Amino acid sequence: MTFLHFMNTPVGRSIRIVAGVVLIAAGIAVGGTLGVALAVFALLPIATGVFGVCPVNPLFGESVKACAVPSQRGRHSSHA
Repeated sequence: MTFLHFMNTPVGRSIRIVAGVVLIAAGIAVGGTLGVALAVFALLPIATGVFGVCPVNPLFGESVKACAVPSQRGRHSSHA
């Protein structure tokens, strides 16, 4: 469960986006049908990171939107 909570953080979302970009690069390097399939699959982690959704969360009783950007409550800036 801790892993799912980590993926809820901005760092976790960034990791998914970077992993997707790496998979696209690998798909281009591999080429052919396998490379295209890999590059298309890479859109999934990019999309989940960008839009803040986790399609595996319902398997663990969490909302699919549990990876949305955490609220900024309690982070008030008091500049005079």
